[in-house]
Amino acid sequence: MHNIFIQDLSAILLSGGIFGWIFKKFFKLPLLLGYIFGGVLLSLPIAYTPYVVSKESASTLAELGVLLLMFSMGLHFGVRKIASIGFAPILVSIIQIILMWFTATQICQFVGITGFEAIFIGSVLSVASTAVIIKILEDRHLKSARFADKLMAVLLVEDSLAIFMIIWLSTSVTGSDIALLELIPIFISSILLWWLLGTLLLPRIINSAFHTGKEELLVILSTGLALGLAFLSASWNFSSALGAFIMGSILSECRELRIIENIIEPVKNIFALVFFVSIGFLFSPSIILEKWQVILSFVSLIIIGKFSFNLILNLCAGSGVKDSIRTSAFMGQIGELSFVIAQMGVGLGVIDNDNFSAIVATAIITILVTPFTVKSMLALADKAENLLPSKFCKFMESYSQAVINFSIENKMLPFYQKYSLFRGINYLIDNTKSRLKKNYMLMTAKNVTSTLDRLAPWDEYLVPVHIAANANISGKTLIELNLREKFTVNVVAISRDKRTIIAPKATEILQSNDTLLVYGNEKSITELEQFCSIERIDENMISLDQCILAGIRLNKEHPFVNKTILEAAIRPNYNCIVLAINRNNVRIKNPISTFVFYENDELFIFGSRSSLEKIRELHKTVS
Repeated sequence: MHNIFIQDLSAILLSGGIFGWIFKKFFKLPLLLGYIFGGVLLSLPIAYTPYVVSKESASTLAELGVLLLMFSMGLHFGVRKIASIGFAPILVSIIQIILMWFTATQICQFVGITGFEAIFIGSVLSVASTAVIIKILEDRHLKSARFADKLMAVLLVEDSLAIFMIIWLSTSVTGSDIALLELIPIFISSILLWWLLGTLLLPRIINSAFHTGKEELLVILSTGLALGLAFLSASWNFSSALGAFIMGSILSECRELRIIENIIEPVKNIFALVFFVSIGFLFSPSIILEKWQVILSFVSLIIIGKFSFNLILNLCAGSGVKDSIRTSAFMGQIGELSFVIAQMGVGLGVIDNDNFSAIVATAIITILVTPFTVKSMLALADKAENLLPSKFCKFMESYSQAVINFSIENKMLPFYQKYSLFRGINYLIDNTKSRLKKNYMLMTAKNVTSTLDRLAPWDEYLVPVHIAANANISGKTLIELNLREKFTVNVVAISRDKRTIIAPKATEILQSNDTLLVYGNEKSITELEQFCSIERIDENMISLDQCILAGIRLNKEHPFVNKTILEAAIRPNYNCIVLAINRNNVRIKNPISTFVFYENDELFIFGSRSSLEKIRELHKTVS
């Protein structure tokens, strides 16, 4: 049994890794596609290729991959970020998912899929892929673009709705007594209970664990908490993925968030690979010919339908023409949670294997098309104002400004203040929020309390910009860098370790791994991000394995003879250090700077090979 499990795991990792490398390096396509095609290879019992024997082991590893993937997503979308997204993304997500679900179920019935299977497949086709979209944003250096905040907010709400659909669909099919109206308060109450207990207890526990066992204990405890809440969630007839996501959101408020993200990333990547390989493993290539009409219908709906629905809804939400096109361009593929819904449908016997293979084929095609769609739509968005009538563009610009002003100025506030009942309720809510916030801030000791995700009613906005570990700008002051004049930005604050410098002075020195809170427009911030990622080029930088400890004997022509260590300037001129001198078979260790070198002294010097060779050859240069 152990040999079969090891064989399965090695086959999954090797196939996924090799195909991921081929797709990324040679075809410039997302790693996700390579993983799925690696799974397709494993599904074929071909000679001289790895073949997974046990589907049970692959399924178990895949489920673990989903949980870690959702835990990682929760770390990225913390409670503060969820609270700051506003109502527009929520409305856009809810309406477009309902429209997609309804349209998808109608298309399913048109191609002969009915009943619960049509409902499941409609849910599958409604959710986009967060992993694919984030990767494309990173590859195109658009992660800090203004529209990216709106896009990620929509994806966050989509994933939350998908989790709710998982719960609802599973209870509906299994014949549970829980009705939909009963499920909603139970669902919300459970999440609030977990969040409240987590925010009061876990930050202190995580902080103590980090100071006790550093990264080792931190990764063990974080992963254990994620899997524990996932098990508890499943025990309550909810989705285990929901528990992992909630735990990630809770831990995102800890001061050790960056450390948790860094140490959990490799583990998450391994098991996420296993999950996507297992998706390909359940795919049958022959299904493309058998179900080509179904696949073509699904692909057309996802690419055209999701783009159209999102474009119209984003325009109505006041996102503007350019941002609406750019946001909608990324939405045309099937998401990670779609696979979870599809696999659950297969496990419950609702979705047959042929239709599941059609879903996987649809996912492969849409993910393959997405990078090209995004490229063309981004180019179209830049030219949209020139292609569309000027009156329409001016109207949309005025409309977008009016929507933003309405949300920021809160036009409904005078109505609430007019009646004493509403004022009393508002007072109780504000007072409760204030007390909870004080308690929460006391537990987590957060330095920055204001949200950064509220967009300003103009072209500029606030965004964090990270300075690379070996960035060229580290060690320089703000006045030296002259960032305001070069990039037309303002550095509002600097986050460094556990402290935050508000309104930094011009003489403030930037350090590696600082995070700058910058105010500027999209173009300026993108240029600044690229500038902050430029690494310092140091010709003297060498690795430790390029250094040696060598003995150099001084003959009478060597210029070091009759000079002190300080006068020879070995350390500043050659980046070397004298550790010992052998004089007449007497070893002199750690000589002081006033030590004088004599003829026939043997110097034991530590440094790079090239520097030591230069010192050794100095007598030839002098002579």
